Amino acid sequence: MSFYEPNGILAKIPGELISRAGQTLPAPDDGQPAELHAEIDVPDVGRVRYRLMSSRHHKHANWFWTAVFAELVN
Repeated sequence: MSFYEPNGILAKIPGELISRAGQTLPAPDDGQPAELHAEIDVPDVGRVRYRLMSSRHHKHANWFWTAVFAELVN
């Protein structure tokens, strides 16, 4: 299985759990590496992978973490 191969689990995790887990990640900011990944264990669900991304609008860049994959942990 590839790093981001969809398995349908991420869509079944409530957004509030993903958001709460994502708040433990370091603050996104300029000067970050182009590719940065993080994994967080979400209680009673499994492991969620986050990817640091940026969105550009003219000269301004907005950095943010986004959940990209989840897997069940037994």
